[in-house]
Amino acid sequence: MDVQVWMASKEVADRLDVHVRTLRNWLDLFVPAHERLKNPQGHYLISENGFALLKEVKERKDSGNSSLREIQRQLIDEGRIPEDLLLSDELSSVEETAITVAASNKLDAGMQEMERSVQETLVQFQRELTQLTALNTMQSTILQKITDIEEMQESLRLEIRRVTFEMDLMQQRLTRRKERYARHEPRWSLNPFRWFTRSDRAAE
Repeated sequence: MDVQVWMASKEVADRLDVHVRTLRNWLDLFVPAHERLKNPQGHYLISENGFALLKEVKERKDSGNSSLREIQRQLIDEGRIPEDLLLSDELSSVEETAITVAASNKLDAGMQEMERSVQETLVQFQRELTQLTALNTMQSTILQKITDIEEMQESLRLEIRRVTFEMDLMQQRLTRRKERYARHEPRWSLNPFRWFTRSDRAAE
């Protein structure tokens, strides 16, 4: 009985002479899920078939004639890898956009909640001012309330600054991902009817 041999991602990266991060990107693009596993430490283990696919990708990439997207499409057309790898990669881009939008909405809601809390504190402060009778007590309370409001305003400014930074960072990541996708956009349509149309035209 044949025994399946699994190789660590570091070993595979060394054999292919690529960075481990590059290897992880290639795993998502070219190696089916059943040909790669994760150990308890979160590191990938690649099967012999998975390594053979990655070696083929490296050779085609080094030839300089094809992009990663084109190589992926070639392997799909050759029946070497399933087409759902292409679909899952496109879906991950859509999911990333959805996550970014959801995170943006969540941060906006947090900012609105903090602003509402500040407003409620100010209203409460005004009510308490009208109820104070003793000058010393009034002075002490006013100073404490002013300190509280200044602290809350500073917290709000810091939160707005943090939210703005995170939004800019997410926007930059999304823009870079779109640019990478645009540079490597596949020439083949996912519509199978267009495949037959192109084949018919080529035959004519």
